[in-house]
Amino acid sequence: MSPLKSRHWDTVAATLDALREYDLAPVPELFHVWFVFFADDNPDIVRSIELARQQGTAIDEKQLLDLYYRYILHRHTTDFLRQGMESFADVIENSEQSIASVSSELGIYHKVLEEADAVLRRDGKPSDLLTAVSRHTRKVQKTVSTLAEQLDSYHQQIAHLQSELQKAQEQSLTDGLTRVSNRLHFEQILTDLCHAVDEGEDSEPFCLMMIDLDQFKQVNDRYGHRVGDEILVLIAGILKTNIKGRDTVSRYGGDEFAVLLPQTTLDEALFLAEDLGNRVRAREIRAKSSGTSFGSMTISIGIAEYQRYETSSSIVDRADSALYRAKQGGRDQYSIALPYEGEPETVAP
Repeated sequence: MSPLKSRHWDTVAATLDALREYDLAPVPELFHVWFVFFADDNPDIVRSIELARQQGTAIDEKQLLDLYYRYILHRHTTDFLRQGMESFADVIENSEQSIASVSSELGIYHKVLEEADAVLRRDGKPSDLLTAVSRHTRKVQKTVSTLAEQLDSYHQQIAHLQSELQKAQEQSLTDGLTRVSNRLHFEQILTDLCHAVDEGEDSEPFCLMMIDLDQFKQVNDRYGHRVGDEILVLIAGILKTNIKGRDTVSRYGGDEFAVLLPQTTLDEALFLAEDLGNRVRAREIRAKSSGTSFGSMTISIGIAEYQRYETSSSIVDRADSALYRAKQGGRDQYSIALPYEGEPETVAP
């Protein structure tokens, strides 16, 4: 058995052992997560399971399914469809080129046959065989021409499907209300950032902000969800307008937003947090339909700088804890999550 096959079967054996150890059914999703873990094929899955093992936490079906849907299913399916269509498009393009070449050669061949037939007829020596070959050549030319048109139609359909897949993927990664990134897209980008830092692909620091609208429930209760939705759209717009380059604003859930800040130091993140707080506070909120003023909103922000080799869930938890501290401290302020177990430091803007 080759070393590659041996490693493959070792991974399968370890996967089955883990399923037995944790009393889990060998369903495809759970098998896939453990297989990826033992194959060391996804750093976030590896870190999440290793952390649970170190802490002695039970690894149950719910946790593994969460890892599967978060890190495997969406990306795997999209990549599979894209690669399949790209491969099919390549086959069609190569076929079109081959058919174009054949069509050109047939044209030349048919022209030679016609010239030969004309010479023979001029000399009084017509050839039935030559005439038949010329006639069949014309038929083949028509068949090739029809096939070329069909391939061109297929190529256009593939291009349309690729465009639709791109649109569908963008829609699946965009929040329907606020039009910023959704939580799935946030988690994908965060995973990639963590991996780049851990693997030394990007030595620049990055920070995460978790942002919550203060007293938003009271606004919904008092003015209704339609006004609440308008406020969410407005706040999302302010956040998106005042970030730069590779920064990403995502709607994390409800009235909570997440802002990923690649190549950003903690000091730079603090400056941005203060600026965003000021801009939101200064913006008067009016209903689109009636123009009624609802005053202004404030936001609370938790900020964490990524520490190499911590998990993506860890930095989210640290930023969320800092956000909670900011709200407990009186809202309309930001709170810094200190590295690891350090207590957040609350700073009023």
